[in-house]
Amino acid sequence: MKKILLVSFAALLGLVSCQQEKLAPLSGKFPVATQVNDITSVSATSVKAETGRAIDVDLKSGSSTIHIAFLGNKYYLTENIYSEAMEAVAQPGKHFIAAKTTVNGLKSKSGQITVLREAVDTEKKTYSLDDVYTIKGVLFLDDASAAPVTFKWSGKLAFYPDPIIGDIVVENALTETVTDTDAGMKKHLFTLTDGDGNPSGTFEIYTEVDATSIAGTYVCKEFAEMLGEAGIIANGYNIPDWGISGGSYFMKDGARVDIAAGQIVVIAPLTDKSYVFNVAGTDIVVAGSEMGEGVVFGTAGADAVSTTEAGKNKHLVTVTEDDAPAGTFELYTEVDADITGTYVCKEFAEMLGESLIIANGYNIPDWGISGGSYYMKDGVRVDINAGELVTVVKAGEKLYSFCGNGFTYLVKF
Repeated sequence: MKKILLVSFAALLGLVSCQQEKLAPLSGKFPVATQVNDITSVSATSVKAETGRAIDVDLKSGSSTIHIAFLGNKYYLTENIYSEAMEAVAQPGKHFIAAKTTVNGLKSKSGQITVLREAVDTEKKTYSLDDVYTIKGVLFLDDASAAPVTFKWSGKLAFYPDPIIGDIVVENALTETVTDTDAGMKKHLFTLTDGDGNPSGTFEIYTEVDATSIAGTYVCKEFAEMLGEAGIIANGYNIPDWGISGGSYFMKDGARVDIAAGQIVVIAPLTDKSYVFNVAGTDIVVAGSEMGEGVVFGTAGADAVSTTEAGKNKHLVTVTEDDAPAGTFELYTEVDADITGTYVCKEFAEMLGESLIIANGYNIPDWGISGGSYYMKDGVRVDINAGELVTVVKAGEKLYSFCGNGFTYLVKF
């Protein structure tokens, strides 16, 4: 049970004397404040609002319930002083939605709520999705009563429902330097820094020169730049006595963790400047300022699996957003394989008996037939054509990234 710090409503209505002059007696209606004696649970969900997404925080205290509809501007509840506003004019990260905020069913007419978010490591100011929050303020209700609320909560108050399950989250922290190597490869050097500019890691990966996406699986090798291979990542090295370090590493609990030769690194793009780097089972979420733009969070996926006559597994993955079709991906793998990998689109895919291929999309309205692989963009169906590539990366437990030419989905199964 989290320790609850109560605010005395009497202090808000305290009488003040100055130079021994007495105030006139108060008159009017002053209902007793709603007493929040013990918060028994806190939960947060996410719903669409007119100008963003509301982070709905529900508090329970005995028979009392409090519902606060914050309007968020990041994927977690941010520090700020939130004032009330109507939904149509509420600004993300600054307001809570008055009409959707209630205490015991009574709507809030006005109020102000301060949100403080404590760092996990106060010295390094590092955060996670399971931080300690202090939320305090007063809500004034329809019946002219007031509800003071102050409590501390250690847990996830996330902006999206289960958007990211990373072990490490680095915010506003990504730069990419791309160069051509003498061995004919493309070198991508990702540099991670935390909000204070401190190093958080580097990822030195190598792709083909004409590669259009860095999504995929990489094996760590020594002397990577000289090998002339695609799909590899340079190992990390650090020799303090010699004053040299480099290669690929990340920071965890204040310590440098070098990526060793032979380890596997999976990269799943979330947005243009946001990624999940999975290093030997550790998810490092690089959450840039663009987090949430261009990515359909909250998408649901269903995977219908069958075995073809050619002895392969056919995965018909259906993606929906708000119960509306967002895309279909008809993938072919080995029978015992996961769906991760890079797929090339081919016609007559089911009959070919090949793995890591995806069926082309087709849509002939005049004949009333459609099928294969496609995605929705701006309300229009876009078929995936023969020769195009689609990369599927596992970004977490039952969480996959589907990306190709013109789309990126983060899909929760």
